[in-house]
Amino acid sequence: MKDKTGTVLCAVDFSADSEAALLWACGQAARDGARLVVLNVVHDPASSPGFYRKPDGDWLRPLEDVAKEMFTDFIAEFKGKYPEAGSLEQLETVQVSGLPPGRITEVANEIGADLIVIGSRGRTGLPHVMLGSVAERVVQMAGPPVTVVKARPEMEE
Repeated sequence: MKDKTGTVLCAVDFSADSEAALLWACGQAARDGARLVVLNVVHDPASSPGFYRKPDGDWLRPLEDVAKEMFTDFIAEFKGKYPEAGSLEQLETVQVSGLPPGRITEVANEIGADLIVIGSRGRTGLPHVMLGSVAERVVQMAGPPVTVVKARPEMEE
């Protein structure tokens, strides 16, 4: 971003890796004076069925309602954990449904993102072949540059 302005899109899935990605995106947006948009794509993955269901929750509650609550909680916990992170006051949130790689790149195009930031769990071997990698697909599909961030070991605890 040559002129130190623009839009940073950070896609999160509530994992430690997406927390690390959001922390990095906050710093980048603050340094560049950029708009920060945090995106969550609601998708009940085959690898984690019931991800958006709480064990003691109402199983008949719409998936989108549970996802919205989880997204709100994730952002609130993030702000509490990293109050010094830049761009927190101005961050915008967007939640959409669909397959993550396509929806991330669609939203990036819609909002005119200059940079996409995404976490990576770094699966290898058979899990990678079977499940693919959202981050890898976003890198392949995206128009703007993509920064992939992995959590430090202490963030995963």
